[in-house]
Parts: sequence; C-alpha cells; structure tokens
Amino acid sequence: MEKEKSKISVRDLTEEITLLIKEEIVATYTEEEDALLVHLLNGQNFRIKVEEL
Repeated sequence: MEKEKSKISVRDLTEEITLLIKEEIVATYTEEEDALLVHLLNGQNFRIKVEEL
C-alpha cells in the first residue's frame, strides 16, 4: 500500500502565516478560520485569505 503524503490544512497554513506577519507588522489582528484581518494604526484594514487551489 502506498503512503499518502501528509497535507497541511488551510487553518494550519493560516496560523503559520499569521505568526510571521505579527512579528513584522505593528497592527491589531482578528483571526478567522481561513483569513487574517489586519487593522493598521492609520485606519486601513486588510483581509489576508488562504485557500487551497
């Protein structure tokens, strides 16, 4: 029987990316299951979304 390659989940990848971004950008954050909302100090807001293709 062939071994299945292990896959990373969208949630796990989102968490890894979140950790990296939080180390570099001063902002407040709201975490969603497949996205990270970034609230910059100047009032701008961004959603960084992860989806598998």
